Amino acid sequence: MSLGDEMFAQTTPVESGHQGFRHRRVCAGVCRAGRRGLRRTGRVLGGSRLALQSRRFPRDVGRLGWRVIRGATLAVALVLAVGLAAGTVRLLPWLLAPEVPLRVALPFARALGASATEIAFLVGAPIGAALVVVSFIERGEARSLMAVGASPLRLTLSTFPHLALVGLAAFSASLAWGSGADVPGRFARQLIHEGRSSCAGVEQAKSASVPLLGVTWLCFPGQPPRITGALPGLGGRAWFSARELEPSDDLRELRLVDMRVVSRRLDEKHYLDLSVQNGTVRGLPGWGRSAKLPLSVRSALSAATAVLLALGGVLSALRLGTTRRVTAIAVAGVPVLASIALQSRLDAGGGSAKSYLLVPVVGVVTLVSVSAFAAFARARLRQRARPIGP
Repeated sequence: MSLGDEMFAQTTPVESGHQGFRHRRVCAGVCRAGRRGLRRTGRVLGGSRLALQSRRFPRDVGRLGWRVIRGATLAVALVLAVGLAAGTVRLLPWLLAPEVPLRVALPFARALGASATEIAFLVGAPIGAALVVVSFIERGEARSLMAVGASPLRLTLSTFPHLALVGLAAFSASLAWGSGADVPGRFARQLIHEGRSSCAGVEQAKSASVPLLGVTWLCFPGQPPRITGALPGLGGRAWFSARELEPSDDLRELRLVDMRVVSRRLDEKHYLDLSVQNGTVRGLPGWGRSAKLPLSVRSALSAATAVLLALGGVLSALRLGTTRRVTAIAVAGVPVLASIALQSRLDAGGGSAKSYLLVPVVGVVTLVSVSAFAAFARARLRQRARPIGP
């Protein structure tokens, strides 16, 4: 009998028909499978050392990495499916409109697809990796590896090559959409120019609608045409007319020349009637990714942020030792939301290109804060659950 079996078995003398005694082993609460698991990890009881089989330990660590890449891929696919469905709902009225050809709606669909892909990797990779770690802890594999000397940091670093593959996939998918997906405003400007061209040489007043944009050119004989429509963001309470309209590449900003704004009557006496030579409307919901950064730079930054937050989520889940999926999703998801919120703010605002470096920094700072709060809350719960006695 090995030293491990001696720890798990007791010997009790039993009388027999022969001289002497025979020994019967009585299980002391640990089944045969438990002894096998103990020997599988190479732990030798009865001494002060822990023996580790050199070939099995790297293999067990490698299994975690492949599970992480499978979990992250599945989560990315799920988030991408939801994002594409939401984009289809947003684009559906244009796809069903008979006056809007499919080739006209295609650039906008491409922009929404590129944006959905970027968000899918940012959200799916960290959350999927954290959920895999929860399953790894539930099965007892994390505790077994830590018992033979593997630290949470070492286990996390073992997943880096696998998460790097996820980051490479994110970078490649972002590049695959092409730079044209970032500039739907160029196509919108082309539509506006074609609508204006239709007013050339008219002999009587007419109007020319611009598909997808919700604006209309008013054509007058012998006079320059004017473009008119509802002022964005006011729910149809104000209208504008202008001699020229130029949208930004991501459609988050409109620049108007010789603009006049008229609103509904606020009461019996008051209403707005504003005329300016040049006007700018900012903060509009964009289509796709912002064009402030070159495509390769933005793709690399997004992929690096996803990998960094995924590694942080794995490390936090291992250190917390949590088996609750809600906790893992919160620890991995809150930093992702913080990064996406900052990135969206920079896309809509006037920040410089260098300010996008704050996106991964904010994510990491949020991750550290959330992990610290989760560890503190876990310690408090354990302290309250501890029995009070003499």
